[in-house]
Amino acid sequence: MSDLKFSPQPYFLLDSDYNILEFSQISSETFSIGDKFLDLVDWESHAKTKSILGNKTGRAEGELIMKTKESPYALFDISVNWNESKGHVICIEKDHRLMELEGIVEKHRKRLADTNIELLEKKELVEKTLFEIKSLSCPFIRLTKSAALVPLFGNLDHELIFQNEQRVLEKAQEGGYQEVLFDFNGVGEFTIEGVEAFVALVKELQMMGLQPLIIGIKPNHAFYLNNSKTVPDVPYLNSLSKAFKRSI
Repeated sequence: MSDLKFSPQPYFLLDSDYNILEFSQISSETFSIGDKFLDLVDWESHAKTKSILGNKTGRAEGELIMKTKESPYALFDISVNWNESKGHVICIEKDHRLMELEGIVEKHRKRLADTNIELLEKKELVEKTLFEIKSLSCPFIRLTKSAALVPLFGNLDHELIFQNEQRVLEKAQEGGYQEVLFDFNGVGEFTIEGVEAFVALVKELQMMGLQPLIIGIKPNHAFYLNNSKTVPDVPYLNSLSKAFKRSI
């Protein structure tokens, strides 16, 4: 299975009867794997699973409730691409806790900014926590030998890019990558400053000889980018599975 076993997300190779032929290392860490992919899915989601996996001539996506080692009811985004009667499946757990936590901390930061000096220590603690959340909101993940994945979470503002820009550039250069995939599926709102900072980051990667790509653009993102004066000059892909197949 070459580099697929090192996929940062659970990956499965299925036959036409949904038997598991191969799987990545993180799959075995996340699930109790048997012979059938359906055994990993909540029984009430079996029909939906067959509906998603049923079109064996192309690509499909959907949400499934799956049984992990930690929870019998974990929600996952599923992407499948069929090729020569074999299904390549990627499972991405949906987790909105980072965005929710960032929103809570941001509300406290604004409230504490208006208080007196007695609350300064608490205000600094909140700022530190918000800084740490911003760092968690832009991880740098090795996808293959030549490609890295940078999933973004929260709002695309200047702080998100500014705080993580140097780390992304250093890791991209040190890893000898050819492509850096920016996943916008976890991004909420855009700001003008955030888009400008992101475009500057894209240009720096291009100057280093790397090819940035963008995946997971939502309709409200596309509307904003189409009306923005600073549009990143990079390829757009509509799904992580498509980007993953491109990077193999």
